[in-house]
Amino acid sequence: MTTCANGHPMEFIGGRNCGCHPDATCSLPVYTCPVCKDSDYGDNQEASDMKASCPDVEECKVKANPYGGLPGLHLTRAEFEALDEYSATLPTGTTPGKRWRRHDGAYDPDCENPFWLIGEYDPDDDGKGPSIKINWYIPVISVAAPLTGSAQ
Repeated sequence: MTTCANGHPMEFIGGRNCGCHPDATCSLPVYTCPVCKDSDYGDNQEASDMKASCPDVEECKVKANPYGGLPGLHLTRAEFEALDEYSATLPTGTTPGKRWRRHDGAYDPDCENPFWLIGEYDPDDDGKGPSIKINWYIPVISVAAPLTGSAQ
């Protein structure tokens, strides 16, 4: 049984494609908690096992989104839209923990496959060296449920 962060049993609400390519046969389970309204977007052990046994694994490697291995960053639409956009540059300065959004595809003149990313100057890097580590994330927009597990 899949439970939320507060230990409540979660309800199965459907599946989503594993994300490696649109016509893959794998489908990851998606759950929601009826008590605290938390959601699980396929980041659970059951989904991990299903991805590992995907029958389209070789095709997935060929058709995979180049950003498919990046971790997701859960945020609301307002939080996402409040981030400054740096699609063709990087933010000036190197303040550890600073985040921005990037519409990757700015260098693609035909804009055939643009993709949103979240960049972050690593909060654990003091930023005093000649360079700073950048963490990249896939934005996962929370539509109606808080992801903190609280029912506020």
